[in-house]
Amino acid sequence: MAMCAGDVKMFSVAYVNGFIARHLLCNGSCDVCKACLISEIPSTTNVYIGFKECSSTVHSVTYPTEKLVETVGTAVTILEGMISEVAQLDTVKSSITSVIKESFSFDWIRLTGCPLNRQRTEDEIVRSVTKISIPWWCKWKNESLGEATRQKAIKRKVQIYHTCKLV
Repeated sequence: MAMCAGDVKMFSVAYVNGFIARHLLCNGSCDVCKACLISEIPSTTNVYIGFKECSSTVHSVTYPTEKLVETVGTAVTILEGMISEVAQLDTVKSSITSVIKESFSFDWIRLTGCPLNRQRTEDEIVRSVTKISIPWWCKWKNESLGEATRQKAIKRKVQIYHTCKLV
């Protein structure tokens, strides 16, 4: 998934990726895994993250690699493309998880990551995407439905007002 450095959505994906990378590394990963998940030198995908730094000398946020940002961005796109179809199911999380795992290649982890932690890293990336994105989608959907209901109510009130005014 090619992303433009000016894409605001990409900046938020990169920021969330920093959280995901930090979470993965807190659960016991080696230097190879660290190099696979985080970047010591901020790239264009991490511009927004730099604004979140509290200090110019102490790094408090985690800068993910471009491959991690690309992977999570693609996984979120897959999730957003199918969630409307499976949101009502009891198995929404497992349905999305299996489609992401079937649709996406984690070759970059296999090539650059640690063979001992490879499967755990892949599973945690997918788990993190579903854990963060499903509640976000539900919140967004509820807000959009609430807005549609408000618009409908306003339209109905205006019609009632105009009807009463004519009488």
